[in-house]
Amino acid sequence: MRFDLIIRNGRVIDGTGLKGYAADIAIKGGRIARIGRIDDSGEREYDATGLVVCPGFIDVHTHYDVQLDWDPLATPSAWHGVTTVMAGNCGFTLAPAKPDDVAWLARMLSRVEGMSADALSEGLRFKGGGFGDFWNRFEGKIGVNVGAYVGHCAVRRFVMGEDASERAATKDEVEAMKELVREGMREGAIGFSTSQLDIHVGEDGREVPSNHATHEELVELASVLSEFDHGAVEIIPHSFATGYDDADRKLLVDLYKASGKPVELNPLVPSTTNPMGWEATLNFVSEMAEQGIRLHPMCSVNKLEAHLRLIDTFIFDESLLWREVLCLPEPDRMNALRDPVMREKLRLANEDPTGRAFVMDFDRLIVEQATVESNKALEGRAVGEIAKERGVTSLDCFLDLSLSEDLKMNFYTEMEDVANEFMRHINRTAVLNPMVMAGSSDGGAHLATFVGADYTTRLLSEYVPDPLSLEEAIYRLTGMPANVHGLVDRGTLRVGAKADLVCFDAEGLKASRAYLVEDFPANSSRYVVDSEGYKLTVVNGQILVEDGEHTGALPGEVLQGT
Repeated sequence: MRFDLIIRNGRVIDGTGLKGYAADIAIKGGRIARIGRIDDSGEREYDATGLVVCPGFIDVHTHYDVQLDWDPLATPSAWHGVTTVMAGNCGFTLAPAKPDDVAWLARMLSRVEGMSADALSEGLRFKGGGFGDFWNRFEGKIGVNVGAYVGHCAVRRFVMGEDASERAATKDEVEAMKELVREGMREGAIGFSTSQLDIHVGEDGREVPSNHATHEELVELASVLSEFDHGAVEIIPHSFATGYDDADRKLLVDLYKASGKPVELNPLVPSTTNPMGWEATLNFVSEMAEQGIRLHPMCSVNKLEAHLRLIDTFIFDESLLWREVLCLPEPDRMNALRDPVMREKLRLANEDPTGRAFVMDFDRLIVEQATVESNKALEGRAVGEIAKERGVTSLDCFLDLSLSEDLKMNFYTEMEDVANEFMRHINRTAVLNPMVMAGSSDGGAHLATFVGADYTTRLLSEYVPDPLSLEEAIYRLTGMPANVHGLVDRGTLRVGAKADLVCFDAEGLKASRAYLVEDFPANSSRYVVDSEGYKLTVVNGQILVEDGEHTGALPGEVLQGT
């Protein structure tokens, strides 16, 4: 037999957690046709001597829904061994949507997920319709596979209109929403997603539609999944930072019991007010696992840094006052930021240890990129240093610099060494818990704030061999997310499975520092992160990326619920 592609002499790690072994892999018709010693020939043969050959990675938490309209590789995830992305998380999707609501949903995405409004306006091609109408557009036009949730906010907006952002739903409205979720599942959705975070507010300053749902509404919508043989629920509950209060714990259990499906949860990260909330989460999900309830939080192994500019940041949204000011339309927003009285209120809100503010150390902010030539000399300098030279407070200096560029100046901050060490301790604990998945890239979102697509590379290069073996780490990136999301043909290397593979040099894996590029529609910018060590990425039997270069192939599939 002559195969389409044979990968020879690699160290095969199959995604099950079992020890790696020496073998060849033959591919034909987009599927794995043979594993072992292969004497037959292939149309293309690749020598993987010295390389690991494993399933393509599954990026479980992304917002690439819109980006795929102009970036079929879902970069930078595809640069880090990812062959399948899960989109439509947190309840934020553009379908189902009535034509008149598409712009409103897009503006909501721009605000809560940090997507460029200009890029959305120029690049988005969707004009309205159902779940299938949105996703069927991508067949034959994408490089990676994509599975998508039915998003709660879109469903709510479709049924309730403006009231979706104001009140609880009636019984009839909940029934109408259930039918939309059911329709989405029939059209191939991988499940139902929602969130209830206070910091999620739309462009109009109101909390997003899903935040107005009752316990009963959430459970009813999740119950639709019990009618299908696939699916998962994805949610970030209101009290996630504390390890879940009693109401949210009951909600998570009820979601699982009503749907009968795994529940995917938030990343395990500390907050300024609840630094040990992650530990309470781990204890809770472990206790529930003993009772047969499948709750899956994620560990976040990304570099702790943040980029921000006041024109579109979400970082201050935990403070009601900062959020209110930054959601004002122009010129009211900039006028408020110039007002000395308002500045004093913002300072107090930032320093109040009992409030809900994200406490920002303005001294440590670094001017990363200036858009005005006269400010270029400030790049790379700390705001605290500049403020001292100018004889003003760091807050005033930060606001003055931002206003001098119509809020488009970019800043960044790196967490202190102690914070990085604490995060590493959290991750080293979390990755050993059998219920924890690897994540979360948030790919396609918060483009001017951070980039998390390097989590796959960092897990393999920084958490192997201690505390994880290479086999265990690969399982967390492949077999486990495939199992949680019911992807029966992906996540493991076996005969008959879809041929999604990645070949890499285990000793040479490395993620770069995030950097800013202007490669999106309307010349809008985003942060990306490069990788080293990946040699070959195969999607559905076709080589997508070789030695860091896209081959031009677009073999990705829109997953139909499996």
